[in-house]
Amino acid sequence: MADDPLEVLRIAASPTRLQILKLLQQGFDHPEDLAKKMKVRRQAIDKQLLELFNWGLVDRTAVFPPGGRPRIVYQVTPRGKGLVDLLEKAVHDYRESFREDFRRSLAELEAQLAAGEIAEEMYFKKRKDIEARYDWVKGG
Repeated sequence: MADDPLEVLRIAASPTRLQILKLLQQGFDHPEDLAKKMKVRRQAIDKQLLELFNWGLVDRTAVFPPGGRPRIVYQVTPRGKGLVDLLEKAVHDYRESFREDFRRSLAELEAQLAAGEIAEEMYFKKRKDIEARYDWVKGG
């Protein structure tokens, strides 16, 4: 059901479908090219493109090269681009909120050490725990 946010996320948050949308934005437009780039079977790409098409996230058109067979190519719709942008912004904001938590936790720990509230040994233990917890967001 299109108004179910979890269903929309299921469609868009599939790693395969999201990669297809991003590759289409980069100029890959033919299913065979997508399959080669992603190192998967063409049939798998066709199935994903059909679902993306049915959700209005991609469009398809026929291209008629001179003297050749027509090719069906795909492009991301404005709705598809908007959804990719929205997901990427959500991930960025989510990660940034964790980076802020990481910095705040370290600052609080350093303040405790400076105030003499914890010993140096405890500081290093707690710092190691904090760094382990936030390891996935420390960079960037």
